Amino acid sequence: MRIIAKRLSLAIAVAALAVSAHARPVDPDNSVVLQLVDGPVVIELNTIFAPHTAAQFKRLVRKGFYDGLSFYRVIDGFVAQGGDGSDMSGDENAEPSLVAEFDRPWPDELPFVSVQKPDMFAPETGLIDGFAVAKDPETGRAWLTHCPGAVGMARGDEPHSGSTDFYIVIGQAPRYLDRNITLFGRVVYGMDVVQRIRRGPPATGGMIDSADGATVIESAQVLADMPEDERLQIVLADTGSKEFGEMLEARRHRTAEWFSHTPPAVLDVCQIPNQGTVQR
Repeated sequence: MRIIAKRLSLAIAVAALAVSAHARPVDPDNSVVLQLVDGPVVIELNTIFAPHTAAQFKRLVRKGFYDGLSFYRVIDGFVAQGGDGSDMSGDENAEPSLVAEFDRPWPDELPFVSVQKPDMFAPETGLIDGFAVAKDPETGRAWLTHCPGAVGMARGDEPHSGSTDFYIVIGQAPRYLDRNITLFGRVVYGMDVVQRIRRGPPATGGMIDSADGATVIESAQVLADMPEDERLQIVLADTGSKEFGEMLEARRHRTAEWFSHTPPAVLDVCQIPNQGTVQR
């Protein structure tokens, strides 16, 4: 048993090494750092699939909008939602609402690494620069998927009602929300910090009164706006590399002796490691 466990651990370590050997740095102009009580959380914005939402989020960050606000709706195994609640209030002084960016024409110019075909929720899923993407060849449309760590813009019943409040997926991917909410980023560092965000009581739908100790966003900054010596130097896996492809195949075909029953040769796009590492 110990020998088998050792072999499995070694395989995981080799896969991690292969990914770290072929990496790309995060773009500081399109990355936001949330400082929470337990540490920093780095969000990489996606300007290909949600350019207007990403731009508004970045503008609000630079305005200091999120500083001191909290994660006021946190449902264990689902999402952690933060902001000031103005999206749902109908306040005429609220920030402008955004036109929904649920999907877009398939971006032929971008490298796509196929993961699964068909997928439970889409004809095909894969990765574009580390972002989990689904596509439908018949319609020519593509969209970001609700994998753990995905960041979306909260909205009301009206599709184009999102403006400020955002959420981070903290549990099993709620893929039924795909193409119903604008996803505009993903957590690339600090998911362990995100998982320590205080949960709300089930009886209130996860809502937390700030006076009861909701997790506060102490500050939010665009990475490029921080002094260079204070920036986290984060690198991400190059999903187009040969080594990353070999890691995907190893996860799709699990042949370790540890398995009593060999799993089917399928791979959920939401089960692929997507966290960055800090370059010292």
